[in-house]
Amino acid sequence: DIPIVYSFLSVQDTAHYVRVEKAFLEPGGNAFEIAQVTDSIYYQNLTVELENITTGETFIMEKVDGADEGYPKEEGLFANDPNVLYKLRGDVAVLGEGDSVRLTLYRGDNVEPAIAKIQMAGKIISNMFRPPDRITRTRFNVPLDIAWTPDENTRIFDLRFNFNYQERLPGASGFTPKTATWVVSRSVTSPDNNNGDVIIYQAGWENFYQALATQIPEVEGAERVFSSMDLYITGAGEELYQFVRVSRANTGITSAQSTPTYSNVEGGLGIVTSRYTTVRPGIVLAEEALDSLKNGIYTRDLNFN
Repeated sequence: DIPIVYSFLSVQDTAHYVRVEKAFLEPGGNAFEIAQVTDSIYYQNLTVELENITTGETFIMEKVDGADEGYPKEEGLFANDPNVLYKLRGDVAVLGEGDSVRLTLYRGDNVEPAIAKIQMAGKIISNMFRPPDRITRTRFNVPLDIAWTPDENTRIFDLRFNFNYQERLPGASGFTPKTATWVVSRSVTSPDNNNGDVIIYQAGWENFYQALATQIPEVEGAERVFSSMDLYITGAGEELYQFVRVSRANTGITSAQSTPTYSNVEGGLGIVTSRYTTVRPGIVLAEEALDSLKNGIYTRDLNFN
């Protein structure tokens, strides 16, 4: 009977959620059959406690169905109805940047609780000149600098741009707003002992145009007009960094047969961490960059005007 715990807490969220499932297999049991039985993967009498150690406040999380919260569980090997989550409203438990938070899971029957402790991630500051608000060149041999100042409790970062445009298909009377996403990187890491120094990541413009060509279909007679781009920088805590680091440790040709796992849940398995997202909206392409969008080798058939 092992609790499996996953949670990404954020000071920006209006509600905090924790997923808890259990892993066990009775002797002679069929794992695939058990996975489809709700009682086999969820605890019936579980108490999930969230403690803000910094403020001294303690809260009991509410058991909810994720589908009712707008978070349906994907179809798969495991039972997905209900999608059991534990919820705490953000206006009830106000978590602050840098707060120490402890999750404790009580399973009853004199079983030792499972515990995870984290620090809440805080504000990430995007450098206003890297990239600039107005990008005039997107040459393949000159990388795009993306720079930001991390919070001390963020260690691994996801970088992406939302590319916003207007589209009118043949026969349509007006334009429809559309968005494509350029995932720059899912796992940029800060150096050890970074101490709040600026992090700079260099992205390739060719990847940008390839991403657009992959997501935006060629449609004869379509009209498209570029609007703007929004930069999203999401940072997560040391716990996710360690999970990714350990997961990558044994992926090469010299890897061991047994891949190590990382968990920060004492008395269980899983990842509890915190995250913070900074958004820089309204970045535009102009001059040569806009011409490259209209006439470049990857996007010239997408009919941008």
